[in-house]
Amino acid sequence: MGRDMTEPAEYQPGQSGRSTEDPPLLAHLRAVTAEMREKLDACRKRGSAPKVEEVHHLRTGTRRVEATLETLAREAGARGLGKASEEARQRWLRQLKKVRRAAGTVRDLDVHRELLADNLLPATDTAPDKVAADLAKATATAATGSVEITPLMEQARSLDAWLKARRSAAADALCTTLNDHADGLLDAEQQFTAEIAKRRAVLMRAHRPPVRLALEDYLRLMDEMPLLDKENLHDFRKGAKKARYVAESDDEDPAAKAIAKAIKRVQDAIGDWHDWVVVAEEAHEALGVDGGLLQIELEARAQHAYDRALHTTSIMGRRFVGEWQASRPRRFRRPIAHRRSSTRTTLG
Repeated sequence: MGRDMTEPAEYQPGQSGRSTEDPPLLAHLRAVTAEMREKLDACRKRGSAPKVEEVHHLRTGTRRVEATLETLAREAGARGLGKASEEARQRWLRQLKKVRRAAGTVRDLDVHRELLADNLLPATDTAPDKVAADLAKATATAATGSVEITPLMEQARSLDAWLKARRSAAADALCTTLNDHADGLLDAEQQFTAEIAKRRAVLMRAHRPPVRLALEDYLRLMDEMPLLDKENLHDFRKGAKKARYVAESDDEDPAAKAIAKAIKRVQDAIGDWHDWVVVAEEAHEALGVDGGLLQIELEARAQHAYDRALHTTSIMGRRFVGEWQASRPRRFRRPIAHRRSSTRTTLG
């Protein structure tokens, strides 16, 4: 597995604690960075393959930090963060992307195994390893009487074994790089912290509430992708996820919480479709012609999930346009009403 990780050095931030004078966005950045750091340390302290939820939270943590860094740059206005701060921000984003991708490979395989366990594997299957046990908590592992194992189930079992092997290799690769990733993140964070301290005046000015920023992000996404299809739906999901993280940055605003929850509905619906698509591709790679029955089933489930994702995205898009319209001064509402009609045509 590589280096010994049983007693790793702690990944500490460049500056601990939260200053009472921090601008809200900078304070939020400190908070999400601390949470992400905890998840990274949890993964690398184990000394073996990280748990399913640990990997999931690590990837989510990196996305939250990325979203906050992007919002910081945008809210700095025309004057920006300054050349040195922007270079430090970009360096930190590159380090976060490396961690997110490494964790994402493992996380995706966990999700795909979970799909099989919940939908296509026999209920009487016992968890063959600790990872599968984590995934199967909500699935019955024993049943009375005999259960007929169909050819479809056998093919699903074969695919799960293939995914298990891939997960093991990906988790080993993640573990061998976590210490280096932690060092890179620490250096990048310290550099950004030092540079942004010189630009506090830019960030201290009045800021717009996260709920409005999130709505802006989502509506901008709708403008960029007015007609969704199988080619751009996954990219739409990634953009929606960033908008959700912006809304979640204000956990004291009920409106922000509601928007975040609504965006998550879109994110989950599209994610469900994309997961089935990728599992179908994995089945083709792993089983070839021997997985014909499974391939047909997976493609059917992917199509059903695709239709549901388009329906959910259309409904929620109209809701977000309405939310935005209601939040604007009356003199600005007419153009938004026109956009609402257009959205219904392209996404409905």
